[in-house]
Amino acid sequence: MDFLSKCKSFQYPKGFFLVKPGQISQYLYFVKSGIGKVYYLKDGKEIIDWISDEGNLLTSVTSFLTHRPGKHFLKLIEDSELIGISYEDLEKLFAKHHDVERLGRKLTIMALVQVQHRINSIQFESAKDRYENFLIQFPNCINRISLGDLASYLGMTQVTLSRVRGLK
Repeated sequence: MDFLSKCKSFQYPKGFFLVKPGQISQYLYFVKSGIGKVYYLKDGKEIIDWISDEGNLLTSVTSFLTHRPGKHFLKLIEDSELIGISYEDLEKLFAKHHDVERLGRKLTIMALVQVQHRINSIQFESAKDRYENFLIQFPNCINRISLGDLASYLGMTQVTLSRVRGLK
């Protein structure tokens, strides 16, 4: 199929930056193995917007979709194997194949729902609920990411995270 011919395979080590602030996110990645995070710096502190593990997509969404430089870092937390497709190739496939365009629309809707769920979680759920939901959503990540990264993603301090983990 055309889709697979446009995809590229990438292998990068832990700590590799796929994108840094001021760069354009050129690829939409599918995480075959490993974990990546999307974050920005605020007062020198990492604020993690997104974590992707096996079977999930990884990119700096705004930069990828607008094809403009972004403010986010895309960094790998583990040695990772990724499958990537460029924005240009994806757009060509959308124009040529309605089934690929439909898949893209469905993935976009899923991502939008996930983002809204994350916003609602931070605004309305307790720290304990956010932690428990993380365990459900990312069961394979809990022992693979640092407590600092986990606390940042959950929108809490490490002290609060330690307290919540102690309740289990």
